[in-house]
Amino acid sequence: MPKYSQVFLHDKNVRSRIAAAAGEAQFELLVEIGPGKGALTGLLFPEYGPRLLAVEIDPAMAAILKAAHPGLELINRDFMELDLPALTAGRKTAFIGNLPYECSTAILEKTLACPDFELGVFMFQREVARKICARPGAHDYSYLSVISQAQAQAELLLDVPAGCFTPVPEVDSSVLVFRPRRALPSPAAFAAFSSFLKAAFAHRRKTLINSLALSGKYSKAGVSAILEKQGHKLTCRPQELTGAEFLALLRELEKI
Repeated sequence: MPKYSQVFLHDKNVRSRIAAAAGEAQFELLVEIGPGKGALTGLLFPEYGPRLLAVEIDPAMAAILKAAHPGLELINRDFMELDLPALTAGRKTAFIGNLPYECSTAILEKTLACPDFELGVFMFQREVARKICARPGAHDYSYLSVISQAQAQAELLLDVPAGCFTPVPEVDSSVLVFRPRRALPSPAAFAAFSSFLKAAFAHRRKTLINSLALSGKYSKAGVSAILEKQGHKLTCRPQELTGAEFLALLRELEKI
């Protein structure tokens, strides 16, 4: 396996469909995350030119990209280390990439927290994609489902078999398209909601009241009163509430 555990997409049809999905949004900047050898870059750069910015952590891959695409704006750094609001600087921004499996959810959250987020087209391990799109009550509905769906509408673009990559990974993948809901308008609001959800889902077998109380940040009495006021059962568990309901609950708790 190459350094950084890369796998490289070689299926032309899959590459074309992913690249085409970027064209549905009006954006001023398109950030490609982890372009690798340029499977998508070769389609994106001719189309978007100076609006495309590639972020590649691997110096060897960055050198290949620079040689293949003269004039391509490229940052040879870890995407997770970047200050996105400073980078996007008020420009409507679309993000695209075949994300590394080991940090795909962290990258997703970072992009969704960006105030300039306009579109996301991302490939995930199929199991992770299913969790992102899971609905309340489903066995795989989780923190990841809520934080993703609160900030964006996620839609399955296509499933990608493992055989479309070199080397062949052990799992299949899925490509999701994210369109902004803008429920959390700032990185601070996103961080506060993220912290709240992590407390809520920390003890999945417990009631929501007990889970939040165990975090030490919320009282049972306060949570109980708000849940009752909002029409929820006091025995409800975190996997029963929608993203909008979690947001409404947090806003009321912040008033106490």
